[in-house]
Amino acid sequence: MRLRHIVAVVGCAALLLARTASADVADYLGKPVVSVTLQSEGRPVNDTRIAGLVATGRGRALSMREVRESIIHLFSLGIYEDVQVRAAASGAGVALVFELVPLHPVQSMAFTGTDQPGVDEDTLRQALTDRFGRSPRAARARDMAQAIAEVLRDDGYLRATVTPRVEVHHDPDRTSLTFSIEAGPRARLGTIGVEGSAGMSDAALLSELEIATGQPWERSRLMSRIERVLTAERRKGYYEARLAATPTFSDDGRTVALRLTAFQGPKVRVVFQGDPVPNDRRDELVPIAREGSADEDLLEDSSNRIEEFFRTQGYRDAAAPHTREQREGELVVTFAVKKGPQYRVSALEIAGNSALSTAQLTGVLRVRAGQPFSSASLDADLVQIEEAYRRLGYAGVRADATTAPGAAQGDQVPVTIRIEVLENAQTIVNSMRIEGNAAVDAETLLAGLALSPGQPFSVARLAADRDAIELKYANLGYQSATVDSRPGLSSDSRRADVVFTVREGPRVFVDHVLIVGNTRTRTDAIERELQVKAGEPLGLEALSESQRRLAAMGLFRRARITQLGRGDDPRRDVLVTVEEAPLTTVGWGGGFEVRSRVVRSASDPNVASEKLEFAPRASFEIGRRNLFGTNRSVNLFTSASLHPKDSPVFANQDPSTLPDAGGWGFPQYRVLGQFRQPRILRSRADFRVTGTVEQQIRSSFNFSRRSVVAELAVRLPRNVSASGGYQIQRTRVFNQSVAPEQQRTIDRLFPKVRLSSFLGSVIRDTRNDPVDPTAGQYFSANGQLAGRAIGSEVGFMKSFFTAQTFRTLPGRRGVVFAASARLGAAVGFPNAAGSRDLPASERFFAGGDTTVRGFALDRLGVSHTPARESDTIDEAGFPLGGNALLIFNGEFRIPLRSAVKLVTFADVGNVYKTIGEVSVNDLRPALGIGFRYKSPVGPLRFDLGFKVPRREDESRTQWFITFGEAF
Repeated sequence: MRLRHIVAVVGCAALLLARTASADVADYLGKPVVSVTLQSEGRPVNDTRIAGLVATGRGRALSMREVRESIIHLFSLGIYEDVQVRAAASGAGVALVFELVPLHPVQSMAFTGTDQPGVDEDTLRQALTDRFGRSPRAARARDMAQAIAEVLRDDGYLRATVTPRVEVHHDPDRTSLTFSIEAGPRARLGTIGVEGSAGMSDAALLSELEIATGQPWERSRLMSRIERVLTAERRKGYYEARLAATPTFSDDGRTVALRLTAFQGPKVRVVFQGDPVPNDRRDELVPIAREGSADEDLLEDSSNRIEEFFRTQGYRDAAAPHTREQREGELVVTFAVKKGPQYRVSALEIAGNSALSTAQLTGVLRVRAGQPFSSASLDADLVQIEEAYRRLGYAGVRADATTAPGAAQGDQVPVTIRIEVLENAQTIVNSMRIEGNAAVDAETLLAGLALSPGQPFSVARLAADRDAIELKYANLGYQSATVDSRPGLSSDSRRADVVFTVREGPRVFVDHVLIVGNTRTRTDAIERELQVKAGEPLGLEALSESQRRLAAMGLFRRARITQLGRGDDPRRDVLVTVEEAPLTTVGWGGGFEVRSRVVRSASDPNVASEKLEFAPRASFEIGRRNLFGTNRSVNLFTSASLHPKDSPVFANQDPSTLPDAGGWGFPQYRVLGQFRQPRILRSRADFRVTGTVEQQIRSSFNFSRRSVVAELAVRLPRNVSASGGYQIQRTRVFNQSVAPEQQRTIDRLFPKVRLSSFLGSVIRDTRNDPVDPTAGQYFSANGQLAGRAIGSEVGFMKSFFTAQTFRTLPGRRGVVFAASARLGAAVGFPNAAGSRDLPASERFFAGGDTTVRGFALDRLGVSHTPARESDTIDEAGFPLGGNALLIFNGEFRIPLRSAVKLVTFADVGNVYKTIGEVSVNDLRPALGIGFRYKSPVGPLRFDLGFKVPRREDESRTQWFITFGEAF
């Protein structure tokens, strides 16, 4: 609202104000300016940013043009309602005073008289926001009062009066609005008449609408109930049902006579005769229910849709005429579907092609031998062939097809397709030149174009190059530059002498950069992100990049950049209008997880078994942004998992450390605090410091960790990001299930370990949705280097690689194929005991809902009977972890309904003690099926995995219920 006001006012108000100011200013034109003073409501304005907008400077001759320009600049800020200029003699010169009348934006609205039944303050406030915006102008207070009265009339207060009161405040400048409501008597329903038939008794209709004589008149509620009744009728097949309400108000405004006009119409029943039409396509092909109509035009279109549906499947002679028939009070619409024989491509021949081989052409065609024949697909393929040739310079190419159906073979007819290609002459670019360019040299303009001498000529590339040249000019500030292109074809069309004719026009420069709307964010913090600077050319790329950077700051609900021109003047002000977001953000969530965990068997403590575990979860997050007026932020995230104290999580713990039996506990929690400084030291890198306190549950041990990470992250072109940092952490492993004699040496030596390490990662992400992707790829590489030389008690080098791809398969069902590959590798450096093992908390584990879903959490590993040194599962069945990990996943995600998907998956992988012991022979596969429900908080997932094959001591299945995709 404010921006529209600014743009409208700047164009004309400055001239009017200059005219009003000229009464005394004109008397001093040409005299030297001795002083320039800015005042607002009797107080001096000392803001250097505002003073810099005044074009009239001390010591310069007074000019009406500069006065007018100053007024325009000041108005452009959008914070002043009026600008008045006074001039007075001062010695041999003139003293100028700019009187700035501030806008007083509405920052609060209050209501009185809302204690009447049916008068809801929140409803009134929302109605004003919807109509007048979040920051309405005080000048529209009467219009706002009228809008409130309209809402009250809909609620039965036909004689309501609303009186607005405007209160102006200063320091800061603001306005508060108070609306005094005199509701008056509330109208009530008098006589209620029903005309026509709604398919039910009048009493039943009034009951459905929940209205009766004597009730308050509530128009909006009545309209919603009418729509509810119509929806119910349409669900029963009465697609043409109508119901309208006409009120008549008494003179005293106390009574409403209501007339209901009803028309149920015939019940519509759609019948398909002849060949079957798929049930899941019927509503789409015959959208009577969706459109709420069964008129002839819609039915004719439905017949065409059915016929075209079958033609795309090769039934070229498909017909689906329809009939309408009144039968026992029903309108029966019958589609007589006759598919006819299915035409299939028996052979495909391509002739006349020399520039492109047959193999190259068939690679772009959809029509192939053995597939159903479709005329539409064949026509599209001919266009593809011609486009392929035009890209090679064959502008006059023609591709035609002939079809020859053969003798019917049962219910199928073979079709031979012959495509004739007439290539004609190939056009090669002979030369390229620029005409009309004065400010930019031809070499710069021609660089990077799609066309170049010696390469094939293409009309599409010519158009793209023309647009590219215009964009180069626009980025240099030539916003009105135009480019015409001529192919310059020779008489035989074999040579093109391309000419681009440029009309540069004036170059636009930035006069002032005006920033408004920021109350907490420092102006210099916004200016650092802007790529448009005063005195520089106003380029399109700079504007776009400035807009992107403002959005990336994350501090504003909205940020807009507008150019403010002044007629033919090549200088323009750039107005940056921001609306700040709340300083504090709060979020919370809850969920649960159902899974199997490895625990000691109750009958034999020396043997591992699996037990089902249900764990509720909760999380809380609070963040503070815009710290110190910049885009620094600090966030605190906490989460906890709740378990009964007799759950397997507490198994094998020292009883003395546990509270009294019974109740619940939090053996798993995480507290994470983070400070973030984007674009630190004006670089492209973001700086983050993250502190973590956590306790986590694994299948063979629990651990608690304290860590601090400092890192720099930078976004690179082509959807790539990289980060590097330093981490210091202390980890304590406790409640180990692995017998002491089977524990690795490092686990006995370092139950508590300090790790000091450097971290690095590279990520490339082209997914269209990070939560539920249907297309794109994701790749990440993470590395960690810990060493005793930098304060670590244990040294090692660890890396982890992830590659994922997502693709929507051809067809109407929207089936998504998803695949993932993960590789982990680690090498330990010799420690004081000569061991190269990694601490248990740093080793790799597999099995569970995100790795190989046929196995319980961490239960996947290499094991032998008798045990071997290379095993990653001990003799009792508890996981030991390893220095190498290999996981592959594949899924088909098949939509069933709008919010439900069926998933089939295949997982394979394992954990190895060392990199040298990785073997594909030890990979363990799992197959499974699952369902996804797209809930408001993310995908709710159920997976059932099967071990293939299953070993003698293993369960056959594992199932998981949790939130989020597996990958």
